[in-house]
Amino acid sequence: MEPLRKDLILKGTYIYLRPICVEDTERVVRWRNDRNVVKNFIDRTPLSQEIHLDWLNNKVQKGCVHQFVVCRNIDKMPLGSVYLQNFEEKNKKAEEGIFLGEEQAYGKGVGTEAAKLMLNYAFEYLKLHKVLARVLAYNQASLRMHQKAGYVQEAYFKDELFLDGKYEDLVFFGAINPLDK
Repeated sequence: MEPLRKDLILKGTYIYLRPICVEDTERVVRWRNDRNVVKNFIDRTPLSQEIHLDWLNNKVQKGCVHQFVVCRNIDKMPLGSVYLQNFEEKNKKAEEGIFLGEEQAYGKGVGTEAAKLMLNYAFEYLKLHKVLARVLAYNQASLRMHQKAGYVQEAYFKDELFLDGKYEDLVFFGAINPLDK
């Protein structure tokens, strides 16, 4: 996959998505290490600035990951991040990941709008056929957000992951490009 264009801005009603950059490192590291954020991640490895910069250099800049920062239109405040990874060019699909790092963005439709913008980007710009998302079953906000954004639950895996000393269920969502139907 080609790297994300650095000048690409995806505009929504309340928010916009802009490509992640090195200057976001401190903020993203803070978000990713926040207990309220990391409890909803499958990979809970603490994130350092060094690890994040390695991610930017070896994944984002090489096109393996297309990552955006979610920003509020009114004041450009960064609220979280959304990304596509695990691209399968042959099957024209990728996996979406999303998180909000600022509590003031919770419950206001920010995640739903960001997920919709990302699906639109995946389908119209990248011409993908399908986007997948994996959500921990206890994360009710993310389950609702994905459904509102246009994803359909495709699978429910009991005791799929061992996290923090117990097994957790995992929900798989998928969204198909409407132009391919």
